[in-house]
Amino acid sequence: MKELISTSELARRTGTGVTTWAKRRMLGYPHSPPYVKLGRSVRYRWSDVEAWLESRQRNSTSEAA
Repeated sequence: MKELISTSELARRTGTGVTTWAKRRMLGYPHSPPYVKLGRSVRYRWSDVEAWLESRQRNSTSEAA
């Protein structure tokens, strides 16, 4: 089974705030990793987060985001 992590764990691993991820979900931010709803809980598949992080990699500030 793929590893599922909480929003707080995602924030810790990526060095961002929990609120950032809540806002991204609420606004339907198009460039965010997909998440899974389990009842009232939100979880992220770590493999999806890793793929998303890879897609965000840039070599220059002039590259499109």
